[in-house]
Amino acid sequence: MQLSSTNANSGCLITLETRDLLIGMFVCELDCPWSVTPFPMGGFHVKKVDDIQVLQKFCKVVTIDTNRGAEPARRRKTDLTILSSARKAAPPASAVKVQRDTYPITHTIKQSFDKSLSAYEELQDQYQAICENIREGQCVDLESLHGQSRILIESLIANPQALIWILFTDGSPRHTFSYCVRAAIWAAMLGRQVGLGREDIDMLFMGTLLCDIGLNLLPERLITKRGRFRRKEYLAYRKHVDLGIDLLSQYADPNEKVMRIVRNHHERHDGLGFPRAVKGDQIPALARFATLAYCFERLLRSNCEQGRVSPARAIARLYKQRSLKFPEQLVVEFIHVMGMYPVGTLVKLCSGELALVLEQNKTQRLFPRVALLSDGKRKLLSKPQVVELADQASDKNRGISCSIDPGKYPLKVEQYRGAFFGKKIGLGALSFRV
Repeated sequence: MQLSSTNANSGCLITLETRDLLIGMFVCELDCPWSVTPFPMGGFHVKKVDDIQVLQKFCKVVTIDTNRGAEPARRRKTDLTILSSARKAAPPASAVKVQRDTYPITHTIKQSFDKSLSAYEELQDQYQAICENIREGQCVDLESLHGQSRILIESLIANPQALIWILFTDGSPRHTFSYCVRAAIWAAMLGRQVGLGREDIDMLFMGTLLCDIGLNLLPERLITKRGRFRRKEYLAYRKHVDLGIDLLSQYADPNEKVMRIVRNHHERHDGLGFPRAVKGDQIPALARFATLAYCFERLLRSNCEQGRVSPARAIARLYKQRSLKFPEQLVVEFIHVMGMYPVGTLVKLCSGELALVLEQNKTQRLFPRVALLSDGKRKLLSKPQVVELADQASDKNRGISCSIDPGKYPLKVEQYRGAFFGKKIGLGALSFRV
């Protein structure tokens, strides 16, 4: 948060970011023209959470008048920020029982790769077809989603690293709603990590997959729009939750756990979500997993210029939102399954070399197995060189300097997707890697 006085004489005008606004504040200046916003020119009081959420669509910074409204939370001697104050004010979360050893690793990435990739791409195609049918007013068959979903869940149970690799080496989205498939995988991965029962993981996957199904009943311009929503657009967007519930209710026997996930996937732990603004333990447990999964997927795709950000940066942003959007315990468990540098992450070594993380090192998390893609001057190698960083831990040049956003350098991570798991022999279901 950045606070600054814009009036040295009175000290009553304070500039702050819109994410730090509180109910009761009086907004007197914006960083954009008043005419493009739905708010009255000259200033207004923040009366409800909706005012803050709508204002965030138009502005990043505003000026408040503390003589006419509430003041921001004061910094304490411990340099407490508004963000940490908000965490402190958030309701306590009941602990999730974690059983990390419920599902042992039974397959390598090589053994799971081809089957998982095929199921991932097929499920995207199936889900996109269902979305198109809904927009055209045709009947849909959600049962068709179960086949590929089960294959992906089986892959997750056997070894989550295979799908982590596939998702992080994925290029541009295959379809408009590919993010729903990806979010479902992230949610189920978190469910596996904490040791949920297999049935709950199945329901979590399907519920997360269908969370945004109601968007297909909105005008297409809202689905494909990039950038800020206008007030009316934002209010229309919020209706997709109820529309999704109505759509799923048309089926003979909708699963109640799936319905609860769809109904609550935009609720926040601190109560600032929608449509019901419930908070804490009022939010169903599985819906919290879905909320985190969608948030992480949005963070990965939050850089419009480069298309997506590095997994490490997205995880860092996710951690900042702990106790606000979802319980801190879930964030910690998600980080645990991902690792310090997830497989498929592009990193820069201290030597200047670019490398792709291939496998986690359980005992030395800062020294994974990597494939060198360039030399120290960032000239691409004709053939990647696989290196065990743990074996060279004493060499300061062979440590990881930082992770890199995909697209920052002239190379495409997706071109290496199947390059490190052996040569594929055979055709279709009869193929294997050696």
